Amino acid sequence: MIKQKGVTLIEMLIAVAIIGVLTAIAYPSYQDHVLKGHRTQAMGDLMMIQLAMEDKRTGGKTYLDFDGHTNSEIRTELCGSCANEERYSYKISASNTTYTITAIPKTVQASDECATLELNEISKGSPEGCW
Repeated sequence: MIKQKGVTLIEMLIAVAIIGVLTAIAYPSYQDHVLKGHRTQAMGDLMMIQLAMEDKRTGGKTYLDFDGHTNSEIRTELCGSCANEERYSYKISASNTTYTITAIPKTVQASDECATLELNEISKGSPEGCW
């Protein structure tokens, strides 16, 4: 009897099937982890913008000075390393005594369970379950 060398087609198909099953299980988990990482970065950006606004306020500005600011003004006046435009669009809505900083998701990030993030003047974030 001749000894067989190598792998058979059946063995190869079984290996491919196992890899397919593992990939089908692991990839969605990986995607969720990536979305959560980007969300955490956006939350950090919101807090850095908030700190910069409070710092400017102690220097004589009011919250109203930042009303309507979007990504480019936020990077220029408040936080140069914040407001990554690839995943989130940032916006400030303010009055004399209150403000809300909003991070609106873009592209793939819009499918995140905690889509739009907000932070206000008393450091209350929403949606509540995401902070």
